[in-house]
Amino acid sequence: MQRIAWCAAALALAVAGCQSPAPKSTLGPPPPPVLSTRAPRVVEPIAPPPRAPEIVPPRAGRTVSPADIQVPGGIRRNNWKVIVVHHAASAKATPQGMDAYHRQRGWDGLGYHFVIGNGVNYPDGRLFVGPRWKGQRTGAHCKASAGRYFGTYCPNNYFNEHGIGICLIGDLDTEPPTARQLQTLESLIAVLIEEIGINPSRIYGHGEVTHKTACPGRHVNMPALRRSIAAAVAGPPTVYGGAATGTRY
Repeated sequence: MQRIAWCAAALALAVAGCQSPAPKSTLGPPPPPVLSTRAPRVVEPIAPPPRAPEIVPPRAGRTVSPADIQVPGGIRRNNWKVIVVHHAASAKATPQGMDAYHRQRGWDGLGYHFVIGNGVNYPDGRLFVGPRWKGQRTGAHCKASAGRYFGTYCPNNYFNEHGIGICLIGDLDTEPPTARQLQTLESLIAVLIEEIGINPSRIYGHGEVTHKTACPGRHVNMPALRRSIAAAVAGPPTVYGGAATGTRY
């Protein structure tokens, strides 16, 4: 019996030992990880794609160059004082047809110095240099008697003798000139001004001189044309976009 009691006591002590709390650790929390001392990798920024070079188009209207208006013997620069703009009053006109018509009227050929096509029977925007300009001859496009014009006294036939006549093919009372016509017109006038020295304010429509016609038509804004030309000749050096000239007499 004593042996049985001793075994029971030993078993009770063993069970009690298993249920006692584990001793507390004297170690603190785990240390933080050691930081790397290696220098961070430099990430190169992504370079933007190369910028395309800026293309500066030729200024509108500069399709006529000084070479296009040069003539044998040279331009009579002291003779030309004004520029007069006209329209043909017909969309189907051609320089040759107008030349024949003017001869029928008793004139010695085409009365204008320059003609600009509209793309119907003469190429759109094409500049025709007439015999009067080539020979530096008096025009037959703007007859006016002596009197005061634009605040200045002008003798008889002044606008023919000292005026450069430019005709746009088309009936510009019923439809506007084409974009290419206007481009060539502005280019031609700008070159004439730069070569001869005419003031941009002395660009007139036929009707502004005589007050007897609507020429060059209600679709040609002469004040706007003068402003555009003045800005063109006062601007930076011109880049020419190619010749607009056609057949010359």
